[in-house]
Amino acid sequence: MNRAPIDHLAIGTKPVSREDQVFYAASLSDGEAAVLRALREIAYGHVEVVVHGARIVQITRSQKLRVDGGNHR
Repeated sequence: MNRAPIDHLAIGTKPVSREDQVFYAASLSDGEAAVLRALREIAYGHVEVVVHGARIVQITRSQKLRVDGGNHR
């Protein structure tokens, strides 16, 4: 699992200050925090978020595992 240091956190292309990082982390709901964990823990694949009534109700993570099988004939 490769994570960028929190000092390099950015939203879009704009760097985020340390003070804003603390604010964003403190204001995340449990669902939002779970989405961020799913994104940080996946190397290849996709994360699907299902929202009902502006609430995160399901997070599905599908991860691809790349296998180098050598030469196939």
